[in-house]
Amino acid sequence: MPIRSLEQLSELLDEELKWRKREISHLKSQLDRARRDYEKRIMLRVAVCLLYAHWEGFIKQAATAYISYVSTRGRRFRDLTPNFVALGLRGLITTAGASNSPVLHTQLVASLRSRLGDNANLQWSNAVNTGSNLNSKVLGEILCLLGFDPTEYVSSGPLIDQRLLKNRNRIAHGEREELEPEDYEFLHERIFQLIDQFRTDVENAAALRSYLLNP
Repeated sequence: MPIRSLEQLSELLDEELKWRKREISHLKSQLDRARRDYEKRIMLRVAVCLLYAHWEGFIKQAATAYISYVSTRGRRFRDLTPNFVALGLRGLITTAGASNSPVLHTQLVASLRSRLGDNANLQWSNAVNTGSNLNSKVLGEILCLLGFDPTEYVSSGPLIDQRLLKNRNRIAHGEREELEPEDYEFLHERIFQLIDQFRTDVENAAALRSYLLNP
């Protein structure tokens, strides 16, 4: 569904965050009530997989919603920041980039120049690709796609890659990964801090019109 207003964007982000937090909090409460050691081990494994699912799911949904919002602004390519121009003309860039032909490269430049005055109708529904493996590198690519400053996320790279993704992948692939409750507590808190940070960045970017070359 196209996002046509700041209110609609905020409502979508609220709803996405609300149901995800409710689900993971319910699972966490069950984990806290577990008395037997083997029950805790099972719940911890489930919790890590679900935490990753909500990490990937929220980032993808929020990023897609923001791109949809930008697309409905009715702006021309020349008004937008380079990341959105690149997204809108991705097909041309991909075709020319796969070739060493000067003809194609020249045609690309000519097309880019001629299309800067076109309305920026972005293909937002499939613009964000996490590859079912939202590690720090993929997150960096999504931040670039949106034109967001990655500074706040850089220090969390090891947490995402080594503590969330590595554990989730081992569990998902049937390995006997042993986790401690305090490890999950820390992971749970930090991942949702990142999710909250991303939500704030999306809302601020939309409100401040950061998608414009000259806001």
